[in-house]
Amino acid sequence: MKVMMKPLAVSAGLLALAIALSGCEKISNQAKNIQSDWVGLKRVVEIRACMTGELVKVYEGVVRLNPEDQYGASLLIDGKKLHTNMCYIIREKGIKEQPLVAGGDR
Repeated sequence: MKVMMKPLAVSAGLLALAIALSGCEKISNQAKNIQSDWVGLKRVVEIRACMTGELVKVYEGVVRLNPEDQYGASLLIDGKKLHTNMCYIIREKGIKEQPLVAGGDR
């Protein structure tokens, strides 16, 4: 009977650990969202022409997004408001970018 209980206890422990770790990731993401909303994050914003993808302008600094705008995007970059209806790419500074793999496989 004791031999049967040990694998069950180990399985239950592993399941509890998996649930706890998945919760940590969610909490970490929520904390990052709160930090972004309250103080901004160090980011690079690339403004691009939507049809051609041509780079128009690059901004660097502490960036906060304003999702309330209906037409275009409103960004706060180092406390200055930027409103654009062009396409943009925002990346957080310090993120390591992975090279693209041929054939679209990642």
